[in-house]
Amino acid sequence: MHKIAAFIEFDKKIEDKILFQKKIIKKKYGKQIYLNHPVHLTLFTLNIKKISELKKVYVNKDYRQRKPILIRVTKGDVFFNDPITNGHTIFYHIQKNDKLNKIQIKHLRKINNKIEISKKENYFKIPILNSNYEKFGFPFWGKIWIPHVTIASIRGVKKNDNYIKKFKLSKVNLECQINKIKFYKIKNDKHQFLFSVKNF
Repeated sequence: MHKIAAFIEFDKKIEDKILFQKKIIKKKYGKQIYLNHPVHLTLFTLNIKKISELKKVYVNKDYRQRKPILIRVTKGDVFFNDPITNGHTIFYHIQKNDKLNKIQIKHLRKINNKIEISKKENYFKIPILNSNYEKFGFPFWGKIWIPHVTIASIRGVKKNDNYIKKFKLSKVNLECQINKIKFYKIKNDKHQFLFSVKNF
C-alpha cells in the first residue's frame, strides 16, 4: 500500500509568500508539522494499492486541451484542533470555484477502484469525514472541502496566541494560472514526485 497525493502548485510570487510565513513560524515556534512540505494546494491524499496501477490511469493518455484555471489566494485562517494533526493548522484560503470542485471529484472517481481503505485511518470523530473516507479514501471532498494552502500546524499554543489572532486578520490578493496536477508518493515526511497531468 502506498500513500499518494495530488497537488496543485503555484507560481513564484505565491510560493515566496508562503515560504516567508513558514520561516516566521519556524523562528517563533521551532519545528512544526508541515513546515518542510512543498507549497501546494492538496486535491486529495489517499492510499493506493500499486503505483503502477495509478500510472496506468494517467501516463501516456491523451487529454483534451483545456484552458488554465485561475487560482486566487485571499486571506489567512486557522483550522483549530485539526483532527489530522491535533494542532492548529495555519493556512491561506484559496477562493473556491466550481472548476476546482469538479476537478477534485473527477479525479477521485477516476482512481476510486485503485484505492485502499485503511481502518487505522478511519478515526474521525465527525461522521461525514468517516463516510467520505470510506467512499473515496479522502475525508475532505465535495461541499465540505475548503481549498487552501497550508503553512504549518502548530501544537502547544492557545487559540488566542498573538500570532494566530493576527494571522486570522491578514488579507492577501495573489493569483496565478494553473494547468496541471502533480502526483507525489508520500512516506513519513518525504515527498517523491511521480508524474504530472496537464490540462486535468
